[in-house]
Amino acid sequence: MRVASVRSPNVARIVAIVLLWISRTLASLLVAIPLVFAIVSTGIASSTERDALLFRRGGLVLLELARAGAPALGSALKNSLVLGALCAVLGLIPLGAALDLLQSQETDAFPARFARAMRVFPGFLALSALTLLAQAALLLGASLLSSALNAALHGHDERLLTCSPFAVFGVALLGCAALGALLDVARGVRVQHELKARAALSEALVILRETPLAVLAGSYASTAGSVFAWLAAASVLSRIDLANPVTRGIALAFVVHQLAVLFSIGMRVRWLGTTLALSAVLPDRETRNDDESAGD
Repeated sequence: MRVASVRSPNVARIVAIVLLWISRTLASLLVAIPLVFAIVSTGIASSTERDALLFRRGGLVLLELARAGAPALGSALKNSLVLGALCAVLGLIPLGAALDLLQSQETDAFPARFARAMRVFPGFLALSALTLLAQAALLLGASLLSSALNAALHGHDERLLTCSPFAVFGVALLGCAALGALLDVARGVRVQHELKARAALSEALVILRETPLAVLAGSYASTAGSVFAWLAAASVLSRIDLANPVTRGIALAFVVHQLAVLFSIGMRVRWLGTTLALSAVLPDRETRNDDESAGD
């Protein structure tokens, strides 16, 4: 009888990071292609300095590009948005494969991983659509509440009038992040227990109710780490002179960007592992129902 070899958790985590990094890089290149061709079509890159002109101080060349190439850039932006939405949907497949890799560390072939990812894809898509609708409703409610507060506070303290929209939308964004955490937990439940989308969401709500601190702290820490990585990368990139067409500066900017991407994906994979750990200790549904019946 053949004994399946098993990866260590650290190796499985590294493989998951590489898998998500490859899928995200390919998606980013696909989304950027229409915009790149639109910029090239304006002739801005035909000079000896190539696109280094766009990074000159003051941004005059960049503004001129936006003014003169507005029709081409607008059309390219629409194509990029469509491609971005398509990549976001298809990106659920490598996400499912990464979750399966973290959940089962056996050295299965990648076709088997992706076959299991395809089985959970419809549920992932349904969960993502529900979460997006809930987040949109939350932001719409925050907008309506902010408008109502502005009308109610008009003529009162101007500082309160200015700060109230930031407070309302700050709370709304935290709520959106919490909904995203619930979505990830539901995905972990679906992969761990092979439940349907509705049942996985129901179980994720149970996990959130029983361990709210673990769910929210893990999700917020992952988001905060990613934001820190991108802010740090932006700070470093602002100190690189990309207006000088030297390969060294471009290479350094690329390395800084990719380090931020890898750190962000690493935080994401760490949080996905937490969702699997939370769903692994989920009590059996029948046992829980018996306990509730006994309590009644």
